Parts: sequence; C-alpha cells; structure tokens
Amino acid sequence: MAIDRQESPYRRGNRFEVMPIPMVPDHCITVDAGAVQLVVESRRLTNEIIKDTYHGGSEKDMQFDDYGATLHVCGTADGLEYLRFDCFENEPHYHYIEQRVGANVVVRIDELAVGDPIEFSLACVADHLPEMLRNCGVADLADEVTDQLDTVRSGVDVVRELMVKARQPVS
Repeated sequence: MAIDRQESPYRRGNRFEVMPIPMVPDHCITVDAGAVQLVVESRRLTNEIIKDTYHGGSEKDMQFDDYGATLHVCGTADGLEYLRFDCFENEPHYHYIEQRVGANVVVRIDELAVGDPIEFSLACVADHLPEMLRNCGVADLADEVTDQLDTVRSGVDVVRELMVKARQPVS
C-alpha cells in the first residue's frame, strides 16, 4: 500500500497551492553559476507583506515578523525560481517551487540539528542541487547542473560572503 506523503505527519514539508512571495530585485545580487543563477537577497517577511501579496489572506492565520538572508536558485535559461532558502532569524526554511503547477512546498530548517541555516543551505546547493531540482520537476535543468557541478560550487563560494552580509534586515 502506497503512503500518501501529503497526509503523513512525516511528510517533507507543507504544500501551498500558491507561489512564494516574489523577490525584491532592488535587494538582490545575482551570481552566475552555469545552468543556474544564485540570487542573494536580504529579506524581511511580515504579516503586511503576506496580506499584500495574497490579497488579504493566507492559508493559515500566522504571525510573521522575520528577516535574514535568502538564496534563490533560478534557471539561467528561463529565469524561473525553483528553490529558495530563507535563512531567517526565527523561522529558517526552504521552498521547493513547482513552477509548472504554481505551487511550493515549505520545509523548516532545524537549526538545532543542522547548525547555521546559511551553511546548511549552501551545502544543499553544493552537494544536492540536482536531486532537489528533480524534486521540483525540472529534470533537464538537474541534468545540466550535474554536468556543471564545479561551476555551481564556485558560485556557492562567492555567495557565502554575500549571504552573511544579507543576514541584517533591510528597511
């Protein structure tokens, strides 16, 4: 019998049938890494931003006022975002973004188990990016990244310092 992972208490994350809040281009720095672009953003998330983005509502009544460094992983050819790592001060998490269906899965980063969310996120990109992209439904991009892992890892080295600087909230 197959297990419905969306109903399991052990599912990978929470699925939302909406796209994540768009990045703010003025707060972003892009690093080319071959088939992907690594975009660093200093980000703040508040209830007001959530309400403005989703036109007054969200799927759950939650309180947000958080900030930190965000790493967006976008396809170079199509410019679309497929992964996002929000290394927030209080609620660090990451997103698997399914562009084809307009949905995303949000996964909490357990900083007690994995340590610094920035280092965890950079390790994911350096060591697991092809698998994570396949999970987003972009196998062709994952194959390109597999062939360019040295280029991706060089990009991660550049991004590390930018992520540390982006920890501080923007106004």
